[in-house]
Amino acid sequence: MTTLHVLSNPHNPVHTLHRIDPFSWACLKFMKYMKQYGWNIVHYGVKGCDVPVETVICLDKVSQPDSVAKYNERAGQEIAKRKQPGDMIVCFYGLENKGACQANPDLKAIEPSIGYTNDAVWAPYRVFVSYAQMHMYYGKTGMLMNPSWYDAVVYNGITPSEFDYCEDKEDYFLCFGRVIENKGINLAIQATEKMGKKLIIAGEGNLSYMGYSKVPKHVELIGPCNVEQRRKVMSKAKAIFGLTYYVEPFGNMVAEGYMSGTPAITADWGGFAETVVQGVTGYRCRDYKDIINAIERIETIDHKTCYDWAMKNYADDVVHPQFDDYFNKLRVNNFYHS
Repeated sequence: MTTLHVLSNPHNPVHTLHRIDPFSWACLKFMKYMKQYGWNIVHYGVKGCDVPVETVICLDKVSQPDSVAKYNERAGQEIAKRKQPGDMIVCFYGLENKGACQANPDLKAIEPSIGYTNDAVWAPYRVFVSYAQMHMYYGKTGMLMNPSWYDAVVYNGITPSEFDYCEDKEDYFLCFGRVIENKGINLAIQATEKMGKKLIIAGEGNLSYMGYSKVPKHVELIGPCNVEQRRKVMSKAKAIFGLTYYVEPFGNMVAEGYMSGTPAITADWGGFAETVVQGVTGYRCRDYKDIINAIERIETIDHKTCYDWAMKNYADDVVHPQFDDYFNKLRVNNFYHS
């Protein structure tokens, strides 16, 4: 049986309660589902991990200056003890997993959840979280004229049971995620103030770092949310903002909002070009006027259409079979296989 040797975050444990790191959460769900599909999984983590497969602890003390090097050294040694021909190494943390793979060059190395900076991508086999992210990588690395048949796109998986579908919305809009300027928080504050709408901001951080001496009257900051808090605040929002200034690789909050029947108002680039169907599941905006128009028209978006789109494209039981198919193709390693 082929073993997938899974490398994860060398800084923090992979655990159901440690969900602020999206790559660790994706790693945990990947292991859960691939185990169900019959793959043998060994996870190489740090102290405190809680995952549904065999785990080798490669680091007891994290966040040390040399923790990444120590993690990779130990993981490389432990993989060498267990590996068999045809096994694969799965790297959820990009460049910070490279050392363990270099110690085992006879095994295929795969990055299965590329939604991070192109400079951290190194593996010869790559799965991106959006076509926007894959094409940006091709442009950056000079691969526009020679893309790889062994690259793929698999969207981030969302767990439907963690959300409540709701059509009875309350009169507020939502920003969900890190409270930082390049998430477009300023634009959301300005647009909702102009339209006389309430804005709830949920996530780590505060507005003082963005130049606000006090929270605007129409804004409510509720801080980071646990699963149940997220369930409630997403289900009742009129829409979720994703006005990110940078090229967002995917934007989990949009797909999560859809699971709640909540449409999106986003920038018009990156993963949003794939996740937001213009005028159907929300609106993509190119200037401030577009944002105002989207707020005015948001109630024309059908809640059930948003939910159906999410279930068709982002539900765990849709996404993870695509991983199973991809890894089976790598195992066969024959372009012409039938």
